[in-house]
Amino acid sequence: MNPIRKALQGEAATLGSWYGIRCNLIAERFGAIGFDWVIVDLQHGTASWDGLLSLLQSLQLGGTYSLVRVGGHDPAEIGRALDIGAVGVVVPMVSTPEQAKLVADATRYPPHGTRSIGAARNTLGGDPLSQDPFCVVMIETEEGMRNLDAIVATPGVDCVLLGGADLAVSMGLPPEQIYATTPPPAVLEAMTKLADACQRHGKIAGNAAMDASEIEALLARGIRFIPVGAATLFLTSAAKRALQDCRSAVGEFAETPVPAAIAV
Repeated sequence: MNPIRKALQGEAATLGSWYGIRCNLIAERFGAIGFDWVIVDLQHGTASWDGLLSLLQSLQLGGTYSLVRVGGHDPAEIGRALDIGAVGVVVPMVSTPEQAKLVADATRYPPHGTRSIGAARNTLGGDPLSQDPFCVVMIETEEGMRNLDAIVATPGVDCVLLGGADLAVSMGLPPEQIYATTPPPAVLEAMTKLADACQRHGKIAGNAAMDASEIEALLARGIRFIPVGAATLFLTSAAKRALQDCRSAVGEFAETPVPAAIAV
């Protein structure tokens, strides 16, 4: 069974993260942290096709299987990511049921899809025809929300992940709402609608979280596929905290009176 599908059995929620750094050493260590899965980001990160194989291998060596967020709806890209060793794909900007069907079909071989079979890394786990990739589509536009029910109902779509920031841009919301730490009301409403649609059609609802403070609210809405933060954010936030602590220590030392020299 696909490891992500296995982790989601019953009503379990899963926690993953985004990885878009072009570095195998960091990927291996990131894979050892203990996430249920990691999404290698070819859409917005610095990761690239020529280094994808090494990143997937490094994350797996660390102990974590990976999905790949491809750049668009190209069936050839989707099949290639799976051939290289991803256990699933995340496809951005899916706004119509026709787009959802195109990408879902691209993850599976005939008669259930249109994927081309080839002897690549995907054959290491046994017969490719018996594998069952995990297909995640992202709804990130107002058009996608209008077509929500039809997209979620598409055969072969396993999970629907809300792209809240892009959706806010699509809605024409002001920058202070787009970049707010708390999702604006319109995005929260979309999140609820997405989770309800997934419940109706027996699909997995997904939404990103920045940290633990957001998890309880997502779980209460029925969200079970949760990417938490990203490798770059963890790296920079930890460095900022360490620097602030060190600067505080320097400041406290500078303000400490120096004992007068003991006269002889």
